[in-house]
Amino acid sequence: MNKHESSDGYGNAEGSPGRGLGDYWRWFLRRFWIFLITSVGGLLLGLFIYSETPPTYQSISTIEVLRVKQDAADVDEEEKIRMSGASEMLSTSEKLRLADLYIEAARSSLFLNREKVVSQAFRFPWQKPVQYAAADLNPEIVGGMMRGWVSVRWRPDTALLDITAVHSDPTIARDALVGLLSAYEQSTQDKVAGSSNYALEYILESSTEVKERMLGLETTVRLYNRCLELSQEVRVAERQIAEMEKRYLPQWPALVEAKELRSILRTRFSTELEQVLRLSSDEKTFWEGNEASISSSGEEGKVDARIQLVSTRSSVLERELEAEQQIYDNLITKLKEGNVSKGFASKQFDVVQAPTLPGGQIAPIKSKILMKYGLAGAALGIGIIFLIGFLDPTARTVDELEEVSKYPVIAAMPASRNRNREGALALLGDAQSPAAEAVRSLRAGLTYLGTPDERRTFLVTSAVPGEGKSWVAANLAHAFAIQGDRTLLIDADLRRPVQSEVFAYACDSKGLADHLSQETPLKEIIHPSEYSKNLFLLSAGSQSANPSELLAGRALKPFLEKLSEFFDRIIIDSAPLLPVSDSIPLAKLSQSVVLVTRMGKTPKGAIRRAIRILRENRTEPVGLVANGLPRSRSKGSYGYYYSYQGGGGYGSYASKESSKESAKG
Repeated sequence: MNKHESSDGYGNAEGSPGRGLGDYWRWFLRRFWIFLITSVGGLLLGLFIYSETPPTYQSISTIEVLRVKQDAADVDEEEKIRMSGASEMLSTSEKLRLADLYIEAARSSLFLNREKVVSQAFRFPWQKPVQYAAADLNPEIVGGMMRGWVSVRWRPDTALLDITAVHSDPTIARDALVGLLSAYEQSTQDKVAGSSNYALEYILESSTEVKERMLGLETTVRLYNRCLELSQEVRVAERQIAEMEKRYLPQWPALVEAKELRSILRTRFSTELEQVLRLSSDEKTFWEGNEASISSSGEEGKVDARIQLVSTRSSVLERELEAEQQIYDNLITKLKEGNVSKGFASKQFDVVQAPTLPGGQIAPIKSKILMKYGLAGAALGIGIIFLIGFLDPTARTVDELEEVSKYPVIAAMPASRNRNREGALALLGDAQSPAAEAVRSLRAGLTYLGTPDERRTFLVTSAVPGEGKSWVAANLAHAFAIQGDRTLLIDADLRRPVQSEVFAYACDSKGLADHLSQETPLKEIIHPSEYSKNLFLLSAGSQSANPSELLAGRALKPFLEKLSEFFDRIIIDSAPLLPVSDSIPLAKLSQSVVLVTRMGKTPKGAIRRAIRILRENRTEPVGLVANGLPRSRSKGSYGYYYSYQGGGGYGSYASKESSKESAKG
């Protein structure tokens, strides 16, 4: 496989060209105007929002949460969660966000039939303000709005909560906090008042339940203790058997008697354990859950496993019995005291700082709004620039073109608006112009590719129409002629010939098509050019019905070989590669193929496809011409005022050599 050939079956280059910071920076500079527009637009929008936003005021209040005493948690089973400081503070914060509190605050005299209770906010000119009559503002609506005004924040590692309310009216902001704290205080007092009766009922009911659980646990523990006594006797018997087995034979009467005693003790242990399972469903469930692990121990090991599990289970039940006894003792103590509400906090919080009347507005702040919308506009602009860059299917710089094609760029042609008829030949005008320098660079790059015999015939083509290949071919031929080479320019684009417009000859004159179809003599189709004594022209000729078949005929090869005897350089301007196949026969017979692309216009896929077509026909381009590069804002010292980023290969060498020949041009 050729070193330039991709492994993709469609001729695409393997992988996408890597992008560096330089590429993103060029994207940004190329479309810097988008960044300016969005940034300025963001600032203007910020100014508009600042001017149309009503002032906002903030009232602040701070409360200290008084925690419920520890012993009160033993009274109410529903609230028996002993909270840490952080969780209790967060719980109080959430309580202050309950909707019922705000509805209750809205029912107070502070907000009943109050005018202008709706907070004013920014709105666009086409948005109508929400209007409410005092009679239409029921407590549910006012409470919902008030909930949006208020925020609660806990100061970490303290028992303090900061409550703030914002409103366009400073007095309403203050009154919202006053009403909220009053409603919360009333709700906590009602809760404490009803806790005493509930606690008494709870103690009476709970003491009976706890006593029943204690009786059940005592019975179970007693049975387990009997099992433990039998298990100890089994252990003693096993130790005696182990000692006897060391000294006596298996048939020794004392040893046989000891083994029978061990068997009897194990049977009694199993019987006692079965009694435990019959008396307690909880214990039966426990042992059924552990039966799998016991069964895996084998027949001899089952009893040992049960003995070990009995010991563990007995310890757990004894601890449960002690815990239930402690709970029962506490309940009895409370019942004897009679004052079951003792230990409850009569007040849930203290107001450390009463709600304040705002002295000045907190919003809008001009600097913050401008910074926010200015940065948002800048970010939007950068995002749009990068999005356009990622979606752009074309190559816009020389280094990007080389990465896409995997071929060197021989020359870079600057963008120009004057390439038709007058001024089409760059070397006839300003010799120091960027276009003239680019043409000389192209000529030098092709000259140093090899000897004149090896690089006599040049085919100039493109992937798609409109790339400027005809302009490049005309200027290249003119540049070779000025250099002293006897040069022939062939207009082989039989479908859309344009060289007649550049060199001002009759478009219907006989040319290539007439010679290939009718064998018109060379002297009738080759004409000298008025721009140089060494430049000769061969027009496209009469219109052909099928240019592809005409160029693929047998007459083309001897025709080009014969022309090589009379000319030092032959420049062929052919049709684009993708729309038609006219250029394929010419590419096979040409010594050098030059592919012209227009920067910012030719899709990368079209470039890869054109190179694939050439490879499939056993030829490759010697390089590419980057046509239509935009002028750079930074002026260099060598006349290259257009963006030639990353140009390498023949183009770099040719640009140096072309300066030596500028006097000749």
